[in-house]
Amino acid sequence: MKKLAVIVTRSGYNNVLQACEWASLAAQDGWTVSLFFRDEAAARMSLAKCKELTMSEGYRGRETRVRELIKKDNKADFPALLQQLKEAGDVKISVCRESIKYFDLNVEDLIPELDEVQHAEAFWKEEVTTADQVLTF
Repeated sequence: MKKLAVIVTRSGYNNVLQACEWASLAAQDGWTVSLFFRDEAAARMSLAKCKELTMSEGYRGRETRVRELIKKDNKADFPALLQQLKEAGDVKISVCRESIKYFDLNVEDLIPELDEVQHAEAFWKEEVTTADQVLTF
């Protein structure tokens, strides 16, 4: 079975949505998928930030239109998207332990769709070095 590691660092909703869509394609194709949210994307994994539809700077001036399209396509509920992703196949979702410290987050502040809080070094050794493909967002 092929293995995909996905590292998500940017927190714009458009960015995390793309990461999840690519991960879903791989999972539906039978790949084992591991997503790792770190840096500013780690904050999006908090209960307080997970439903914000903030876009990256490239969408400046188009945010309202893009939000409308995302809602129309039923892609505005990030925790629900993560649950659907996990249901698509063999998918593990984790967040970086070091990164959540930068945002003063505790494990209790994180969404329940996460499978693991782990150190970057562990993700590197367990997922990246054994992956057939690595994507970064």
